[in-house]
Amino acid sequence: DNYEVFKKFLSDNDVHFTEDALERGDKFFRIPQKMKNGSVIDLLVIFSERNIKVLIFGITTFKEEEKKIECYKLFNELAAQYSFYRFYLRSNGDVNVEGDAILGLVENGEFQPRALMGFIVAGVNLVQEVYKDIMKIQGLEKLNMRSWWNRQTRCFEGAVLTRRMSSS
Repeated sequence: DNYEVFKKFLSDNDVHFTEDALERGDKFFRIPQKMKNGSVIDLLVIFSERNIKVLIFGITTFKEEEKKIECYKLFNELAAQYSFYRFYLRSNGDVNVEGDAILGLVENGEFQPRALMGFIVAGVNLVQEVYKDIMKIQGLEKLNMRSWWNRQTRCFEGAVLTRRMSSS
C-alpha cells in the first residue's frame, strides 16, 4: 500500500521518522525538523483511506490577543497566495500548517513517493519563507531555520511552491 511504499522511500533516503496510528485507524509518520536555533518543528504525514495530509506544527505559540490578530492578518495574506498549504492558529495559540497532498501523487496508476516528498519539501520551504514574519509578530526577529533534508535534496530538485494564479 501507499503507506508502506512511502515508508520504504523514507528509509531508502535516510530520513529519520517514527510511525504511529490515530484511533480512527489512520497511520502516520512523524518527521522532526531540528532548526539551527535548537528548536524543533514536527511534520506529520497522515495516510487515511481517502487522502494524505501533511501537518507542520511546533512553529510557535501566541498567547497575546493583539499578536493573534496580527497572525490572522498574515495568514489571510498567505491564503491569498498559496493554495495547497494553510496556516492557522489552534485555540491554544499554536501556529500550525496543513496541506492535502492530492495532485500528482499517482502516475500511470502507481503512487509516486518522490512527488509526496516534493509536496512536503514545498511545505517546509513555505514555513521557512514566512518564519521571519511570524517571529517578527512574536517579537523574535532572528530567522534560524535549517533544512532537514540536506541529503534528500538531490532527490527532489524542482520541487516548487505552488502559488495561486491571479484572476485578473
